Amino acid sequence: MGSPRKIRCTVEAITDHGGRVYTVDLVPQSAVPGFRPGQFLHLTVDDYDPSGFWPESRVFSIASSPLERSRLRICYSVKGRYTTKMEQVLKVGGEIWIKLPYGDFVIDGANDAVLLAGGTGISAFTAFLEALTPGDSQAVTLVYGARTPGLLLFQDMILAQLAAVPKLNVLLFTETPDKVFAQRMAVLPHAPQCLSGRISLSSVLGPPSSVPSPPSSTFYLSGPPIMLSTLGNELSKRGLAASQIRTDAWE
Repeated sequence: MGSPRKIRCTVEAITDHGGRVYTVDLVPQSAVPGFRPGQFLHLTVDDYDPSGFWPESRVFSIASSPLERSRLRICYSVKGRYTTKMEQVLKVGGEIWIKLPYGDFVIDGANDAVLLAGGTGISAFTAFLEALTPGDSQAVTLVYGARTPGLLLFQDMILAQLAAVPKLNVLLFTETPDKVFAQRMAVLPHAPQCLSGRISLSSVLGPPSSVPSPPSSTFYLSGPPIMLSTLGNELSKRGLAASQIRTDAWE
């Protein structure tokens, strides 16, 4: 695994998903060290002199695959002062600095995995999901919630993997009910389960349970702080050991 490195990047594309949620594609101007799915980078929009101190920055999960290091992808939602500044400053063709890789929020293949993602927290799981293959023996359940169907990012990749990987199960939650979206999902050959409201463990764990062998699964949580706190506490109350609950505290 590569040591953390500071790299200047060019902003190649910015996708506006609505609701002040963005995906940003970066082209590194020098070699990117190896990283693992689930790791993160630091990004700064401030001027940086490599001979000086690292400026103020924010942490973002690396949403792109480690196999394609000629481009890097992050997702962010405008929540506070710094992400507001990012929304104002980041422009296609502009330059920013990153440093990577960091973190140990890496999915262990030894146990079945339940991935609980809220909003842009899905970016901690995208590289892992994209790498799943039809022959994988690990059962993976993705539980993904967002405010609206349009803010369920990486839909095409998730649905393609759901169709291709027999041991992948997907539950989608949207806070705003959308019958058209639910109907469109329902007619797919491999349809995810679509539910209204915020992520609910009672819907995930049942009865009937959507998760294979919940007592032996490891739960990975990535999303807003209130989601991490609420779901983490609920999982603990259900008797799961601390070792079965992994949290990506990215905010």
